[in-house]
Amino acid sequence: MVRLKELEPTDEQAFTAFERRYKAECGSEKIPFGLNSRNLPFAEFWREVNAMNRQETCPQGFVPAKYFLIIDDERIVGAINLRYKDNETILTYAGHIGYGVAPWERGKGYATEGLRLCLLKAWRMGMDKVLLTADLDNYASQRVIAKNGGVYERDIADKKLFWFDTNTDVFREYSAMAVVLCKDKILATLENVYGNTALSCPKGHIEAGETAMDAAIRECAEETGVQVGADEVTAVLDPFEVRFTTPDGRKICKTITPVLLEIQSERKPKPSEERIEKVRYMPVGRFLKDCSYENVKNVVNQSLQLSKRL
Repeated sequence: MVRLKELEPTDEQAFTAFERRYKAECGSEKIPFGLNSRNLPFAEFWREVNAMNRQETCPQGFVPAKYFLIIDDERIVGAINLRYKDNETILTYAGHIGYGVAPWERGKGYATEGLRLCLLKAWRMGMDKVLLTADLDNYASQRVIAKNGGVYERDIADKKLFWFDTNTDVFREYSAMAVVLCKDKILATLENVYGNTALSCPKGHIEAGETAMDAAIRECAEETGVQVGADEVTAVLDPFEVRFTTPDGRKICKTITPVLLEIQSERKPKPSEERIEKVRYMPVGRFLKDCSYENVKNVVNQSLQLSKRL
């Protein structure tokens, strides 16, 4: 199965061998940055890749980017990079995604699948529009772009510009989340999410005719057994968006509205839903350290600021 993998120090031997063979066989082709186009020692190249990955360490004049190896059956077959911010160079020449597949691995669909997977990553990062460019005479790359749904815009200099709308075929869902504070603790759930255990807060779909507050109170009771009332609601917070793909490949865009509730004493939890593995009251500091989702951590921090007890 083809997958994308971020470069790690443990990849040095395999990556170096692949990089050298690629450069030896690619002739006059331009070497993609993700294949160490400047011939740096591996450790230095890896540090550069990591610096490019974050806005705060990205070199001046560049945009932050993520770099991935294209892997099939634990074998490196290519590399692809995702530039996730805009500047003039990105929008008029380079585009958001660049890739290279080894000469000896071409014609096997790796570029097409690698681009598809990278577009999914772009969508999950919130990129609704993605630009790719191809040389005027690079018909193979143009075919790869077309297979993935790229829409031709125009020629500029020696490039053809193609745009992708990553929001096609997206299933939209709306949920509410109960942030239940009890003194210095928070009501936390351990839930099974597609086979993985995640630490979060109780949440679920907003049913027809429900408000976000109604849904948060209901879901808290259904998932944890803890009954809370509308008089214990402190605030309904701004919604946030979560994007993910299911194991069967569906793109889900979920809008979650957090509801802050404050209770005076712990009420014994009794989870009733199969996917909820455990419910407990946790010290807020420990929850913020162990929570599986950054956006939930942000909501809890915001809730603490709004709490009546502060």
